[in-house]
Amino acid sequence: MSGYYDEILDEIRQLTKNGEADEALFLIRKEMAMPYIPPEIEQELRKLQKDAVYAKTDKKTSYERSEDELLSMLKGRPVSQLTAAQQLSDRNLRGCSEEIRAYLREDPLPEAAALLIDAIAEQEIQEEFIIVKDGMEYTFWGDAVTPVSKSSGFREALGMLDELIGKDPAMLEMARSVLVHQAYLYLPLSYETEEASYIALEAIRQVSELMDDGETYRRAEQIIHARS
Repeated sequence: MSGYYDEILDEIRQLTKNGEADEALFLIRKEMAMPYIPPEIEQELRKLQKDAVYAKTDKKTSYERSEDELLSMLKGRPVSQLTAAQQLSDRNLRGCSEEIRAYLREDPLPEAAALLIDAIAEQEIQEEFIIVKDGMEYTFWGDAVTPVSKSSGFREALGMLDELIGKDPAMLEMARSVLVHQAYLYLPLSYETEEASYIALEAIRQVSELMDDGETYRRAEQIIHARS
């Protein structure tokens, strides 16, 4: 088992032990969504998932966090930021737009920031925000951002994967996960329809490298070039 997975599994166990079942479950879902997981790690994650669900039910660790608690969690560890962003994205963000604005300007955790930006776009918040990504500032208006679910390029690319990959459900699911991840991290920008083939092919390339399956990528590349 690699050092990376040792640390992840230990953190999940510690979160469950500390009564933070929601955070443990979120971290498990994040790892399970990765394009590739070693079989023995997946088995251990599923076991820890059952433990966390039991702990959550038995000890009643789940409760409705207040908005102030969630905003405070945005200043914490990555797993806390992700959990806070996920729960905040289900709420009306207009009442805490100032706090969200401050968070986005502080070079936030990319995945957490993506969830919040997508929620801002879905709620069509008519305010200006600035996000710092890799030291660069990007200014955007909430109601001008296209949510991932409505991105024409993303939707087109998602639809192309079936044809480009063929009858390989495992690779198809991995490519979909990679594509979704790409689209979220691209926010506040969104992909146009003409970019669909490029991002679909990029997702397949990444998965092909992980699975050591260059043939699938070459076949997809040929299909794309034949259309050009």
